Amino acid sequence: MSLFLALAIGGSGCAQPAPILDPNKTPYPRASLHDFSNLVPAPAGAKGFLTTKGEHFYWADGSRAKFWGINVANTSLQESDADIEAMVKNFRAAGFNLVRLHHFDERGGIIDLDAPDSRQFVAARLKKLDFWIAKARENGLYVYLDLLDYRRFKEGDGVANAEAIGRSAKPYAAFDPKLIELQKEYARKLMREHVNSYTGLAYADDPAIVMLEIYDENGLFMRRGLWRSMPEPYATNFKRLWNEWLRSKYPTTSALRAAWTDGSGKSALFARENLENGTVELPAMTWTPNQVSAADRPYSLLARRNDGARFAYDVHRRYFREMKAYLRNDLGVRIPLCVTGRYDDLPDLSSQAAELDFIGCNFYYDHPYWGGGLPQWKLPSYFHNKNPLSDVAETSMAAATGLARVKGKPFVVREWNYCWPNQGRGAGMLEAAAFAAFHDVDAMILFVYETSKTARVGYFNVRSDPARWGMAAIGAQIYLGGLIAPARHKVVVPYGTVDTFTYTKYHNPLYALGWTTRIENDFFEGQTYIADRGTDLIVPPGRSSVGRYAGAPALLYGGVLTKDLSGKSAAQPDFLSSYRLNLRRNNVPVLRYDGLLFDALQAPATPAASVLPLSAVRAISSRPIGVNESANAAHGFVDDAQKRLVFGSLHRDEVLGAALDALRRFGGVPNDPSKVARNAFYSDTRQIFRDAANGRLILNAPQVQALGGNLSGVKGIAGGLGVKNARNGAIVAVSLDGLPLVRSRRYVIKMVTDARNLDEIVVRDPRFIRSPNGQWMLTQFGKGPVSTSGKNTAPPLQIFLAGKPQLSVAMTGGSWEMVVDGDSRRFYCDTPGVKWTFGAPPQSGALWKTVSASGHFQDLQSKREKN
Repeated sequence: MSLFLALAIGGSGCAQPAPILDPNKTPYPRASLHDFSNLVPAPAGAKGFLTTKGEHFYWADGSRAKFWGINVANTSLQESDADIEAMVKNFRAAGFNLVRLHHFDERGGIIDLDAPDSRQFVAARLKKLDFWIAKARENGLYVYLDLLDYRRFKEGDGVANAEAIGRSAKPYAAFDPKLIELQKEYARKLMREHVNSYTGLAYADDPAIVMLEIYDENGLFMRRGLWRSMPEPYATNFKRLWNEWLRSKYPTTSALRAAWTDGSGKSALFARENLENGTVELPAMTWTPNQVSAADRPYSLLARRNDGARFAYDVHRRYFREMKAYLRNDLGVRIPLCVTGRYDDLPDLSSQAAELDFIGCNFYYDHPYWGGGLPQWKLPSYFHNKNPLSDVAETSMAAATGLARVKGKPFVVREWNYCWPNQGRGAGMLEAAAFAAFHDVDAMILFVYETSKTARVGYFNVRSDPARWGMAAIGAQIYLGGLIAPARHKVVVPYGTVDTFTYTKYHNPLYALGWTTRIENDFFEGQTYIADRGTDLIVPPGRSSVGRYAGAPALLYGGVLTKDLSGKSAAQPDFLSSYRLNLRRNNVPVLRYDGLLFDALQAPATPAASVLPLSAVRAISSRPIGVNESANAAHGFVDDAQKRLVFGSLHRDEVLGAALDALRRFGGVPNDPSKVARNAFYSDTRQIFRDAANGRLILNAPQVQALGGNLSGVKGIAGGLGVKNARNGAIVAVSLDGLPLVRSRRYVIKMVTDARNLDEIVVRDPRFIRSPNGQWMLTQFGKGPVSTSGKNTAPPLQIFLAGKPQLSVAMTGGSWEMVVDGDSRRFYCDTPGVKWTFGAPPQSGALWKTVSASGHFQDLQSKREKN
């Protein structure tokens, strides 16, 4: 694939320097024709140390801090100094103001693997880390560091059975005293004793280093499947900790048996288990007991798992406190601290929120997966290739990150990617930037920038992927430039003790509220949750009967009615007692609705599980919801005095619609039920429209307008970015001068589609060949070159801005970019032989320009068309 740059300088007669965007032509292609380094003031560290205040990061001078970051890992950190400097400058030009350096404690990293222990550093490799930090600092990029990534502990460290615990010592590092001692020593050597040979600063004293991760994807919840199969002596020690914890909660075996007895009289404790002699077995920690081994299944009953979650929560908190105290008090580390564990596991998140400074999570769309029993990270691998913009489930961005977010804590998506070979990943990049800005996320750190000199697209490698790297700088402008306004409303999902520690799957369809507004979790103890003034709507998770709610408008409903951690059930949710209402579950009639929960013509997919007596409802509310023909029963009601929608029960798939109704009634958020029914959502700012039914994203803000996903038949935005003959991909226009696009004199318009290795082999998984939604199979990565599969086509794609023709490109696939700077215009297209022109398509074929086949940059001078 040859890439071409055409520079059309209106009347100037001189060419401007042109960056190389072709991954086949340079090891470090630029992300854009435009240099976005204005987003990255240099040097880093000028505003003092990063701090946390409430739910966000701030500098010492009181100004807000946000980060658009890039991950660099492992051997990519050990490139030549010249290459490191080139990468850092490239990052700055792409608008990245943070780099996360990680996986440097494993093979090829700073630990001397030839030493008898894992406590020695390789000076030359540590100096490379110094150079990265110094060059990042010089170029305005802040640094995020990890402590425990993939370190392999050794017998020489004094670690028992070191070979058996594997890389990272997961999860042993969170509870074994010797491993914790070694982690502290490593932190001391890295953060305090070592002095950067270029800056003259210990890492702990460098304000350009802004975040520190104690461990990466580790902990008892992350490795819950190992609880009952640990090697010795860890198995014995862990079981001892478990029994000691149980004895601290229950005075006798009899008390434990009573606590683990459910409503049917069945106890999770076996007769042979005895608390006094420490023989209570560890739980099989799972959300799917039917899928664990036959040997472990008896230990997977809910009450045992629930206490397992409480136990792990306490172990985590003790470990976090110990590490944080050491880092703060002994080493003088001042920057925010986190760990990363299971970010879909609420006890894990709760333990982090209780002790650490911010929450870190990952988001990967269409992450590769492997067949059962087959080795991971070897071919074949599988992917679903679903358009990310058509997904609203737990795998989608807003739902996944909403579940991971905790009220009152800064939120960092410290690894994210829309993975190759998914063909919608370019539009996914646009989605990520837009919703990160909308949700006011504190840092977005793209994973990963690999430095293999082979120009090859990979699962995660963005460096040589025009679909992802081509949108990275645009994403920086959207996110750091604040081109998408933050959500106007905030929904809080409060988890009480029973909600948090009932160890069943935590995802709920209500987290799709993130497509409309901001949603986050909070944790509380006791019977009552009182929201703060920043909460616009309370929506309980529906995981228990326990909880009363005050301080903000609310959607209250009965879901699962578990009343304690033994699994016993209540007759109805606690909040109904304040209304003196009683549920009726027998002979539930057919209900008719009039616009709340369902429109008059809609029929619920699932009949109501319970009803309330209509006469009692009318005594307290003028607006019942869902009434039967006999007029003696109601599904719920409106409490306007306390700003609540109240239901005795809701199916989990109905909660989203009910919450949107509550936002409309009490918060003035427009809500079109017909659109919601097909998973089409407007943001509460009205700047984002995400239409999952059509797999499409539209951004319409003063300084950014964009169209992504399935673009067939799309005409664009009235009075703004218009298109004709578009098919698939992402088209975006961003203002560069702070003015609205329709008045801007400096702007970028860009399109990306897909990219592939010419010799990759992707086929439909034969097992799903007849299924339109079946998975795909990657059997060969290929070595490149990279191709965006651009082809000549008619009729041409046409681009308009405020009704004025901007560009015509006779191409499907491929990628292109146009930069306008006053009277100067630059155009780039990656497909030789394609016809194009500024403005409208010419009537004569001879007037078309043609993308050069030479692969060289060429200067084309023409006077700007008068449109």
